[in-house]
Amino acid sequence: MTVPRRRGPTAPRGTDNADSSDPSTLCDGPVFRRDRLTALGYTSLAAYAYCLYALAPFLTLLRRDLDFSYLVMSLHSTTFAAGSVLSGLFFTQALCRLGRHRLFWLSVIGTACGVVLLAVGNTVAFTLAATALLGLTGPMLQTSSLALLSVHHSSHRDRALVEANATASLAAVLAPAVIGSLGGTDSGWRAGLALPVVAFVLLYALGRSRPLPGQGAAAGPLHQGRLPGRFWLRSSALGAAAGIEFGTVFYGAPLLVSRLDLSISHAATLMTLFAVGILIGRTAGSRLVNDQGKAPRLLTGSLLLAAAGLSIFWSSHALVLSSVALLIAGAGVANLFPLSFSHAIAAAPDRSDHAAARNQLVVNSAIMAAPLALGGLSDLVGVSAAFAVQAVLIVAALLLVTVDRAAASGGAGRTPLPADRD
Repeated sequence: MTVPRRRGPTAPRGTDNADSSDPSTLCDGPVFRRDRLTALGYTSLAAYAYCLYALAPFLTLLRRDLDFSYLVMSLHSTTFAAGSVLSGLFFTQALCRLGRHRLFWLSVIGTACGVVLLAVGNTVAFTLAATALLGLTGPMLQTSSLALLSVHHSSHRDRALVEANATASLAAVLAPAVIGSLGGTDSGWRAGLALPVVAFVLLYALGRSRPLPGQGAAAGPLHQGRLPGRFWLRSSALGAAAGIEFGTVFYGAPLLVSRLDLSISHAATLMTLFAVGILIGRTAGSRLVNDQGKAPRLLTGSLLLAAAGLSIFWSSHALVLSSVALLIAGAGVANLFPLSFSHAIAAAPDRSDHAAARNQLVVNSAIMAAPLALGGLSDLVGVSAAFAVQAVLIVAALLLVTVDRAAASGGAGRTPLPADRD
């Protein structure tokens, strides 16, 4: 028997049929609404995404100007990730002590300061310190934004996070294009970091007075209870996905230089296609995640598409084929982070803030390890051979997602999972 649906007093016109596949649009659940808090979360993630995707071409050009090795270049990403690990470790404590509102805006201020210091740095020691500050405060802002959206749109978490990351992809497309296009000028490429600073200043000026919701369940501390083993299985897949994405972000341009004999600025600009592929993939993904049950299938399909694109990119010696491969790889990578992040939180929905912080810790550990491994191997055996790290990460992610799907279909009692831990 079909259950009739009622349009509530706050339901926007035209929603009766638009979201019929989403069970939360029935009379016993809310519709998905984009309000000011949603816009705040989307905008902050977009500004941070610009910083994150500008970092790779920025460091490539910085290596040219300061004449340091690939390993030193990777030390910048490792320093960034080390700060990010600290951010993940202390996020829940900072949230308990400061509250969501103060933590969010302190993260905005700190990220803006880190970007400014990176832009004006002229020595390796200075730029390493700047990336450490950016690594500490930027992921804190990202985690705050993702946790805010997860709490605010709990019944539509997949959709909100995919849309937020689709918005961030617009900034991710812009970042390498701006930095790369300015790469031929004398230090003019540093001015490309002014855009996120302006965005952060406007974000602070327009949104500072607006209160944010509390840190979650007021009944107990964020650490109450251990995160389940299913969460850690999914979070491990998230870490592998992050390594795939950022290994490509940081070492896609050096591979293009090695394989196609392009200039550094040309290769950095061409990496915009990877960001365009991510934008296309997330735009398409936002239309496919109305049903939370689709996440595992979308993850598997995304991993296979990313594997195809990166395989072609790795083996190609032709400019056109490499360009197409970057688009395909970007479309495959696109939804790995938001879906894996949301899928992991779904294993511990009553501890969203704590789960988001632990997710971010895993992600930042992967961002630290993958580029460092690629950098060290590139100095030893060359960029092309070192890129095999990406294949290892794809296989690992596929295995983790497959095990999780088997556990879900076979029942928790028939498939052993990692032991619960905090």
